[in-house]
Amino acid sequence: MRSFFAGALLIAITATGASAQVTFTSAPANAGGDPGYPGESLVVDFEAPVAGVSLSGSYTIGTGLVPGFRAPPFGVVNNYFAVPNVDGPSNGVAVIDFSGYLASRTVNSLSFYWGSIDTYNTLEVLGLGGNVLKTITGSQVINPADGNQFGAATNRRLFLGFDAAAGLDFRALRLTSNGRAFEIDNIAGSFADRAVVPEPSTWAMLGFGLVLLGAAAARRSSLASRMI
Repeated sequence: MRSFFAGALLIAITATGASAQVTFTSAPANAGGDPGYPGESLVVDFEAPVAGVSLSGSYTIGTGLVPGFRAPPFGVVNNYFAVPNVDGPSNGVAVIDFSGYLASRTVNSLSFYWGSIDTYNTLEVLGLGGNVLKTITGSQVINPADGNQFGAATNRRLFLGFDAAAGLDFRALRLTSNGRAFEIDNIAGSFADRAVVPEPSTWAMLGFGLVLLGAAAARRSSLASRMI
């Protein structure tokens, strides 16, 4: 029984630590949702596919207001991303996966324009293997999260900050909406080059080489001692 509680405590501490590694703030966005963190650059605007970024789940990409289904973040006239799909149930989940994009990068910060924020919108920041680094609800971003399509309070740029460990671990954003809808646009970020980690085969070859060098050194030492 003691080991069970110890394991549960370890899991709780780990989850709390992971959550603390990702912080968030938000601010009313300019019409169109321009990136706001210094040093961030636009990554995904949903106008065209982005190499290394994949989309899955129940979502739709389009322009304009579709009454009863989705509304553009205030001021957005081009494509935006909305969960769930207009052809499916009124609740849904979608994932924006950056794994390929991050193959040679780590993330320092990420932001996006979140339109008409609702209480039933939930964002999860996912790490390697799908572990949840942070969960953010609409009500945590703004209260009341009443889905106002035109107010500055409920059309905001959400900023995510990552410490070194979380930035290395981050892989995806999971958007869940238990109503219509969860709409975002213009994902931007600040990135650093990922350190190159040798493949296991490289480590094996290096170890083998060191063994050979050690053996050669030992042999030379043995020969030298015989000659004395």
